Amino acid sequence: MQIAVEITDKFHVSSDLKTSYALLADVPRSVSHFPDMQKLQDEGKGRYCWYLKPLGAAGISHQVVYACVYVVDEKKSTVTWTPVAGVGNGVIRGQWRLTAQGQGTQIEFETTGDLEVPIPMLLRAAAKPIVQGLFQNQVRGYLKNIKTALGQ
Repeated sequence: MQIAVEITDKFHVSSDLKTSYALLADVPRSVSHFPDMQKLQDEGKGRYCWYLKPLGAAGISHQVVYACVYVVDEKKSTVTWTPVAGVGNGVIRGQWRLTAQGQGTQIEFETTGDLEVPIPMLLRAAAKPIVQGLFQNQVRGYLKNIKTALGQ
């Protein structure tokens, strides 16, 4: 079953633009703040494969695996990721956008995608909100950890 996922957030941190961007543009360093991360595999040329720890609830257990190509643009203060076709069971894309704001930084985060989750027919009606909730909780935990690292 294919399930669409999406999350956006906008927040301010006390770290300056240079410090904030340095963390988010360094994919392995940034991803080290992601909860439930099993492994991030660097495949070269800005390509990384994510392996999340299996999660489950209400009889649904699933491990998300996907790959993205990351493009960092220091002049625009953005980090963009696009999916690599045919890798894993997720197709995820998104972007960080940073703007200097006073002595701190305004950070915008957005990510969308689709997860292919093997779900028994009897659980399909309940599965979508459960999987979306699990995904959003993971990403919210990641954003919370980033905010803490950069000073809320």
